[in-house]
Amino acid sequence: MIFTTPQFVVFFVLFFAVYLSAPARARKVLLLLGSYGFYGSWNAKFLLLIVGSTLLDFYVGRALADALDATRRKRLVTLSVVLNLGALGFFKYFDFFVESAVSGLASLGVEASAPVLHVLLPVGISFYTFQTMSYTIDVYRRTLEPTDSLLDFALYVSFFPQLVAGPIERASHLLPQIARVHEGLPAKANGLLLIALGCFKKVVIADNVAALVEATYTDPSAVHAPALWLGTYAFAIQIYCDFSGYSDIAVGLGRLLGLDIMQNFASPYAAAGPAEFWRRWHISLSSWLRDYLYIPLGGNRGGWWRVRRNLLLTMLLGGLWHGAAWNFVLWGAWQGLLLVLFRPDWLRRLGERIEARPVRRVISQVVRRLVFFHLVCIGWALFRAASLSDCRIIVGKLLSPAALDLGAWLPEVRASGEGPWLCLIGASMAALLLVQNLWPHDTGRLADRLGRAPFALRFACVAVLLYACMVFAPERPPPFLYFQF
Repeated sequence: MIFTTPQFVVFFVLFFAVYLSAPARARKVLLLLGSYGFYGSWNAKFLLLIVGSTLLDFYVGRALADALDATRRKRLVTLSVVLNLGALGFFKYFDFFVESAVSGLASLGVEASAPVLHVLLPVGISFYTFQTMSYTIDVYRRTLEPTDSLLDFALYVSFFPQLVAGPIERASHLLPQIARVHEGLPAKANGLLLIALGCFKKVVIADNVAALVEATYTDPSAVHAPALWLGTYAFAIQIYCDFSGYSDIAVGLGRLLGLDIMQNFASPYAAAGPAEFWRRWHISLSSWLRDYLYIPLGGNRGGWWRVRRNLLLTMLLGGLWHGAAWNFVLWGAWQGLLLVLFRPDWLRRLGERIEARPVRRVISQVVRRLVFFHLVCIGWALFRAASLSDCRIIVGKLLSPAALDLGAWLPEVRASGEGPWLCLIGASMAALLLVQNLWPHDTGRLADRLGRAPFALRFACVAVLLYACMVFAPERPPPFLYFQF
C-alpha cells in the first residue's frame, strides 16, 4: 500500500478508529499487527525476513548485555552485522555483482556465465536493516541499554509509517516512546497538517514533473543540452518533493499515533557546501553513515590522505546503499569528491574574508548556494541515469558549451508546444530555491506553526492541500522513488 492511494487511506482510517477506541494497554499489539499487515500487503513472504531480523538483533542485544568477555561481545556484534548485511547483500546485490563480474570478464575477452537468480528485492530492507544494526552496535558500545520487551523491539523495527522508506530511526529515540504507548500517548493535531503537506509535495509537484524527467532521461542522446538541464532541474524537484513528501507523511502518521519520528530534511537546497547539504538531506542516513561508518573508519583522525579516504569510502558505500547499479556508485563518488574538494581550510578562510562585510556576505551566500546547487544537480543526473553510457552522455552534455546555446533549442520548444514545461519547471525551481533559502527549516517547523493557528485556518489549509491532490493527481501516479532502495 502506497501512502497516497485510496487503499492506504481506507486502511489507516479503519486502523486509526480501532486504535483510538482500544484500551491503551492493547495499543502496542495493535500497532504491531497493523505494521505487519501493512508490510505483508506488499509480499507476505517477506514478513519472515523482518521477523527473523527482529529476533536476531533482540536476542543478540540481550546476549551482549549479559556478556562480560570482550571476545564474546565482538563475536556477537559481528554475528549481527554479518547476518544482517548478508541478507541485504543477497537480496539487493547478488544479481548485480554476478552480472558485473561476467561483464568485466567479457571485456577482457574471457567468456563466463554465472547464475542470475532475479532475486526480488524486499521493500524497505535497506532501511530496517540499518535500523536493527544500529541497535546492536549501540548496545555493544554500551551507549544503549537493551530492551527487555520483544514486543517493543518488534514494533521499533516494523513501525509502519517509517518502515518502507525511513527515516532510519535510532533505538535511543524511538524505543522509549514505544515503551510508553500503553500509557495512551496523545495524538498531535499537527500530524494531519504534515500528512497534507507531504501529499501535496508528492502528488501535486513530484508526480507531475515525473513525466518530463522520464522523457528527458529515456534517451538522453536525443535531447539537447539545455533541455537536459531542464529535465535535471525537474528531477531535482521530483526527488526532493517525492522523498521529503514521504518523510512528512511518515512523521505526520507517527504524530497521529502518538510517536515522534525524526525529521529527515531541512531545506537541503539552501546548502552552500556538501557538508551542509548532508546535514540537511536524508538526515537519518547521513548521520547513520557518519556514526557507524565514517567515524569507525577513523573519521577526522589521521593525516590528509586518511581523512579523505574515509570521506570517499563512506560516500561510495552510501551511493551503493541506494541501489545495485554503477550509476549510484558514481553518484556516491561524486558526493565524496565534493566533500574532499570543499574541505580545505584555505577555502573556509577565503570565504570568511570575502564575507567580512554584510553586503559581500549576502552576495557570496547567493553565489555559493547557486553554484553548489548546480553541482548537486550534476550528481542528480548521475543518480537518475539508466546506465554508465548514459552517465557519460549526460555529464558531457551538461558541461558542454552547447548547454548555453538556447538559440538552437528554443525554436524546437516553440514548435513542439513544450514552452509551458519550460515556464513551469523554471518557476517551480525558482520558487523552491527561494522558499528553502528564506525558510531554512524543515516542514515540521511549518506544521508546528500552523498547528498553533485557529482551528478554522488549520482546517482550511488541510482541505485546500488535499483538494489540490485530488484535482492535480496524474492518472497513473508513480510510486515513491525511495521504495526501490
